[in-house]
Amino acid sequence: MYSTAMPLNIIVKGSSKRRSSGEVARDLHDQTAKVIQGEKAGYMKRQLQARKQAENTGSDSFKPVAVYDARTWFRHEAERPGCMSDPEYRKDYLKKNPEAKL
Repeated sequence: MYSTAMPLNIIVKGSSKRRSSGEVARDLHDQTAKVIQGEKAGYMKRQLQARKQAENTGSDSFKPVAVYDARTWFRHEAERPGCMSDPEYRKDYLKKNPEAKL
């Protein structure tokens, strides 16, 4: 799977003070960083809960090998489209996040 970069136009309204595109970009980056920080803060609790639910699922012929917290999955996909479909990326992810392994 491949991704193509698409331009993103951001229109900011309601500001009486003119700001440069660099200032707007910096503010947007800071807001995004806060959201990501909040998502990462609750990661372990959500991940362990998802793992606990998944441990007793499946049969002998179909047993899951890992469980991923949905917010984390989507954040990785948003930052690096297609990464969670890459076996090497998932292998590296599980090495760095052993709590996702079953």
